[in-house]
Amino acid sequence: MKNLELKNVVKLDGREFLVSTISMHIRHSWFSDDLKKIVYETMVFEIIDDEVQYHKVIFNERYNMRDEAIAEHSAIIKNPEMFLKL
Repeated sequence: MKNLELKNVVKLDGREFLVSTISMHIRHSWFSDDLKKIVYETMVFEIIDDEVQYHKVIFNERYNMRDEAIAEHSAIIKNPEMFLKL
């Protein structure tokens, strides 16, 4: 299982956004196989005055498949207007 960490900045309508896709281990103590499970998550945050606004999520999606997460990350980079409803 490979770790995934993609980070890009995109611009839309004069604003900047951080697009972040990472792999996350699921850790629920009541399931014995959870340490083997990985989900992937893409989040988008606005950047204001060079500060990422982590407290205000613009987009959030989780995926079971690494390829799906990478594809959606790439799609957001290419067409942010389709994902970022401002």
